This record gives sequence, structure tokens and C-alpha cells, in this order.
Amino acid sequence: MKNTVIALVVAILLVSVVNLLASLGLLGGAGGNTGGSHEYQVLNAQQMDAIGFRAIAEEEGLDVSEEGEINFPKEMVDKIAKVNMLPRTILEVEKDGGWSLSGITADNHYIFRRAK
Repeated sequence: MKNTVIALVVAILLVSVVNLLASLGLLGGAGGNTGGSHEYQVLNAQQMDAIGFRAIAEEEGLDVSEEGEINFPKEMVDKIAKVNMLPRTILEVEKDGGWSLSGITADNHYIFRRAK
């Protein structure tokens, strides 16, 4: 019984050391989580909306005030709805500098990444 407990403790210690070395990038080669090959950009929902509204305003030829206010006609309600505007906004961000959508968090932060 005593030998089994010692063997389990040694196995746990060995796995812990290997895991620590792998997370530090000393073990596992290129598979390590270094994060050095990509750069990331995170945009919140308000920033994404601003990009989308400006893109649609440019497309429709609408004026944007210095404060960033845009007066959309009532006929454009369907075009500026969130479900219609979000894919367009993502494409605008992806066009600007080679970004690609990596993920979306539960609190509406959009994560984009590109190769360095």
C-alpha cells in the first residue's frame, strides 16, 4: 500500500514538471503557446458599430459630422439592423490590414488576429 502511494506521488510530480517545462516553451518545440507569431486586436461592440455605421454611410454617400453623428433615413432601418450590419463590419475590419476574426467573447468583444 505504501509503495503505491509513493509511486502515485512520484508520477504526479513527474507530470507536473513536464507540464511546467512545456508551458515555458522548453519542451514541445513549436507547439508551445508563445503567442509570438500573431498579433491581436480586440474591439468592443461600440467600436464595431462605429466601423459598420461609417462603412454604410460612405457606401450610401451620407455625411458624417465631426462628432461622428450620422443621420440615416428611415428607409435604411433594415440595412443598419445589427443582424445585417455585423457581417459587413467584420469584413471591413478584415480588409483593413489582413485581420481575421478569431473569436467573440460572451461580453461582446471581437478578437481579430493576423500574422506578424
